[in-house]
Amino acid sequence: MSLPEGSRILVTGGSGFLGHGIVSALLTTPSPCRVSVLDTRRPSEDVLSRLEHYFEADIADEARVQAAFVHYAPDLVIHTAGIIPARKLRYSKRQEDWERVKAINYHGTRHVLDATIASGCRRFVYTSSCTVVIDDLDHDYHNVDETAPLGNATLHYGKSKTMAEQYVLDPPHATEKGLLACALRPCTIIGPGDPAVIAIIHDLIAKKETNFIIGDGNNLSDWMYIDNAVHAHILAATNLLTSQTAAGHAFFISNQEPAYFWDFLSAIWAEFGHVPSKRWYIPVNLAWVAGWMAEWMTWATGGVSTLDTGSIKDGIRTQYLNNDKAKRILGYVPTVGLAEGVRLACLDYKEELAARSTARPLDAKTKT
Repeated sequence: MSLPEGSRILVTGGSGFLGHGIVSALLTTPSPCRVSVLDTRRPSEDVLSRLEHYFEADIADEARVQAAFVHYAPDLVIHTAGIIPARKLRYSKRQEDWERVKAINYHGTRHVLDATIASGCRRFVYTSSCTVVIDDLDHDYHNVDETAPLGNATLHYGKSKTMAEQYVLDPPHATEKGLLACALRPCTIIGPGDPAVIAIIHDLIAKKETNFIIGDGNNLSDWMYIDNAVHAHILAATNLLTSQTAAGHAFFISNQEPAYFWDFLSAIWAEFGHVPSKRWYIPVNLAWVAGWMAEWMTWATGGVSTLDTGSIKDGIRTQYLNNDKAKRILGYVPTVGLAEGVRLACLDYKEELAARSTARPLDAKTKT
């Protein structure tokens, strides 16, 4: 099954990591589509020249979003735009950080969906996240499927994505307004252009923090390669434009290859030629003490710490996804294996590091 030829598809966040991949796939699909992008960042000239429209808008700005739809009605919207709090912000408890995340991920999604419906468009693919369930850091999630209850996420990202997903799939939108919507819940995505994951793990080499494992090291985690996440979105869009059997549903998606968390980190370090000479297993109770001390030092000095109680919880728990529903309804099967995905993601980051090392700052005294 393929996309209906000539379909008008709008991708929000189309200049971002996932959004750019989706746009590129839509522009090269065997069934030509009329693709538009809504983003704060202008697409590259190569992409821009092939788009039907580019709308410069921040999804948190309701008026700008509405303006984009005044004279434009797509057949389907793929909403990927959002913010992912990374590094120390992932575990932030600050109210101002929550308000910023909520403004973009929840209110921004409301703005986009409301404008979509007002334009006459009735098909909507929402990029949710597995964190709607697994951002409950106090529990393990083995082979979790879509029957898992929502509402237990404690971190800003998972809470905001839960609120947004529930708004998109709110039954009155379907029964009263005829909306055909689905939500995809990807796990952590890696690949060329990844803005955070590989860099964060690579940074541990320079910090000399690769020699320890917290707990017994037997906890499984899920990761996925960017091409597989893109593939799932194209399948979801195709479904809503054809059979529509995905309407009203949420789907977990991953590489279907759970990996031991600490082995996954080691595989990335190995791609950069780093193999820890020794590995020490740190008892969880001792790690808690170190985490609390690191948090206190970070608060006292204003510095940035790798270790805190949130990262410890993430590093010792099991969380991996069941993709059976996505396979059954969407026909989703990963196309790139995890080992190859790690290789390609690390190769891209190596090239980025090389480009940085050869870059030369402009001489302030150079005359123009």
